[in-house]
Amino acid sequence: MTLDPQFAHWLEEAAANAPDVSGLSVQERRRIADRGNLALQTDPAEYSVADVEERRFKCDGHEIGVRIYHPTVHGTRSTRPVTVFYHGGGFVTGSVETYDVICRALCRASKSILVSVDYRLAPEHPFPAAAEDALAALRFVGDNAGSFGGDATRIALAGDSAGGQLAALTALRARDEGGPAVMGQCLLYPQLDASPQGLASLERFAEGHGYTRAMRDWYLSQYLVDDEARDHPFNTLLSRHDLAGVAPALVLTAEYDPVGDEGVRYAERLAAQGVTVRHSRYFGMIHAFVRRLGQHRQADQAIEECGAWLRTALSPGSGSAG
Repeated sequence: MTLDPQFAHWLEEAAANAPDVSGLSVQERRRIADRGNLALQTDPAEYSVADVEERRFKCDGHEIGVRIYHPTVHGTRSTRPVTVFYHGGGFVTGSVETYDVICRALCRASKSILVSVDYRLAPEHPFPAAAEDALAALRFVGDNAGSFGGDATRIALAGDSAGGQLAALTALRARDEGGPAVMGQCLLYPQLDASPQGLASLERFAEGHGYTRAMRDWYLSQYLVDDEARDHPFNTLLSRHDLAGVAPALVLTAEYDPVGDEGVRYAERLAAQGVTVRHSRYFGMIHAFVRRLGQHRQADQAIEECGAWLRTALSPGSGSAG
């Protein structure tokens, strides 16, 4: 399928107005990226939820912030399932603020309490800071879900791009490191390969589709400071042979995405090792297309698909989600 015409237009506009960031500091590049992503967001008022609260918890000498979204659910006062969400941004950019509308929409679609995690960013906090914060946030939810109306026995993970990697990794670590139990992992165009060469899509869509190979390489260089970090089992999920028994997965990939083959490969590896997995391919789409929520039907469709899948995965007594 050809590149979606609306996204082709948006890419042309972005290229015409893109600033030269090559000589800027990480902090300046982060501000530009976050400002641009905030500008893309639809009005949060269009995705109203019952309540939003901010919390902070201590972990190994630092604090982690979370933003907790409560869905509007009529006719029940029972506890709600919880989805822990990790934002994208290459481990360098992104925040609970730039993902506010996406989280509101996913909270509404999933009918679950959504906990958006403000994990530490590189290069100030390189690997394994984000990975450790991701697991700590899951454990915070497991220990404290009841205090905000959540059901600690019904937890799922979700994330996009780098956040998709954190969700996938945290699902594995929850299985291996004492929980809490995870009922599903929803991975939106996850970035899972840290190898310098990458997979075929990295070369096929190296330029011209928003997210580029050069951007991918720069982000990873900020987070993974040496070969030891790149080769760590936490960053080599595509070559792991111990995936059996991990939580069921929904993997969304985009056709025109430099890291698209990574999600495809991971879905295949999960299935080959006996994990219940659904791979959903969004044709004509680019990396991070869900940022056009409320502006493009496929972005809306992706959130609705994730929400429906999470409702099934988190239903009482659910053992899998197909």
